[in-house]
Amino acid sequence: MAFFTRGDQGFQPLPFAASQWAPNSINGSALAGLAAHVLESDQGRPEFRVARFTMDIFRQPKFAPLQADTSLVRAGRSIRISDVLVQQDGRAVARASMVSIKSTQQPAGTRWYPDDQPMPLPEQLATALSEPGIHWGSDAHPDGWSSSMSEHQNASRKRLWFHQPQVMAELENTAFVRAAMLGELTNTLTSWGDRGIGFINHDVTIVLARMPIGPAVGIQADNHISEDGVAAGAATMWDRHGRFGISVVGSIAHMAGSLDVSDAAEEWGDDNVSNKPVFDNAN
Repeated sequence: MAFFTRGDQGFQPLPFAASQWAPNSINGSALAGLAAHVLESDQGRPEFRVARFTMDIFRQPKFAPLQADTSLVRAGRSIRISDVLVQQDGRAVARASMVSIKSTQQPAGTRWYPDDQPMPLPEQLATALSEPGIHWGSDAHPDGWSSSMSEHQNASRKRLWFHQPQVMAELENTAFVRAAMLGELTNTLTSWGDRGIGFINHDVTIVLARMPIGPAVGIQADNHISEDGVAAGAATMWDRHGRFGISVVGSIAHMAGSLDVSDAAEEWGDDNVSNKPVFDNAN
């Protein structure tokens, strides 16, 4: 189960890379994972750790090969900044930057931390997520968690645990790639209400205190602010050891209406990635 493979024309999307918004396009998580993979492969250095990843999405890419070129913006003693431009048919579809730093010592003293409850991975979910799969959670769900996305279309706080597909069919995901793909799902959780996902994100930024540990990673919505069809969303990213990063998205209301997932496929897998999207465009 993977998003892309290498081909003669660049990065060839595989069926699982199809978007919920339009099956003839590539989904944002796959795009973020690809940008992170190329940046890390071309510009990563073992003595530096990634602290921030930002991706601006210029247009939703078609379900067709992508090309990516990286450049080094700055190479300092303690910071390294790199960019990647993702293109399709000679047109830019996304731009991403990776800021990497050298670790140092943790300062002394006590600091304020949010008093939110932790988001533990229940044992039954951990067993299920030993292989690629996803479990959705929301405050309004009677059991808290389920594998059915449609059961969580409500107006409450959302969260998920995810064992992600590989970005590249030929390679296992690195910790940074897992974090980038996870952060791109911030909009899904923060823009999802009782009538569907009303906004589509045009960017994503993740800030990492450390890298995620293990293949199962989680994310929980923290905030949503919107007015006049413009939205900002924030989330916290988790692994089984606790929080490891924060993600933020900017989004705009989708012209076709909210993406209604109340009838989404019950099972998450390769056989349902081409479902025709349904939009709730009632006022």
